[in-house]
Amino acid sequence: MSKRVLIVDDDKTIAELMELALLQDGYSARKTIQPLRFFDEVREFQPDLILLDLMMPYLDGSDELRLLALDPATSGIPVIMVTADVDAKRPERAAEYQAMGVKLVITKPVDLNYILQLIRETIGEP
Repeated sequence: MSKRVLIVDDDKTIAELMELALLQDGYSARKTIQPLRFFDEVREFQPDLILLDLMMPYLDGSDELRLLALDPATSGIPVIMVTADVDAKRPERAAEYQAMGVKLVITKPVDLNYILQLIRETIGEP
């Protein structure tokens, strides 16, 4: 079975582009554009990695990270944060996110080939 990647982004176009790139590369991918469905999707899909947007309505990426950390079954899932917030890459903010389980912070617009490379480096080939 191929490795599973969950995409969480409230921008439908970005989520669909990432999902298509992952599927074409051989990964099993699922997207959600509804932040309130995040934890349900994690429990159902059981991803090997999560691509998580930071700035979303209702529950932002930081809230989602806290939910992951509360459950021992999900606290070890690697997260790559994808955000339009360029300040998220500042060393002090990046350290804060890393303490919450984020492996990398990438700023939008994203290069899909670069994301695929980072996913391979984080969880391996599909």
